[in-house]
Amino acid sequence: MAQSAVTLSFWFSDIEASTRMWEKHPDAMAEAVARHDAIVRRCVESNGGTIVKSTGDGLMAVFAQPAGAVSAGIQTQQELHRENWAQTG
Repeated sequence: MAQSAVTLSFWFSDIEASTRMWEKHPDAMAEAVARHDAIVRRCVESNGGTIVKSTGDGLMAVFAQPAGAVSAGIQTQQELHRENWAQTG
């Protein structure tokens, strides 16, 4: 029996300079990471992806279609940019 190949797209998010921000603003960072994760999760799932793993300050997702990964990345950047991050920037 022949096997068919499946191509997956892997997608990662990471909060830049999060260690420094945790040291400076631990309370604000707890809220910021929770908001980040909620935004990323919503964008990934609405574009056909699945969250595979949390990395502490980021998430890993997988998509069956590359276009979904690209769309999730664009949507995530737009939504993160619109948020007011106050102390954490």
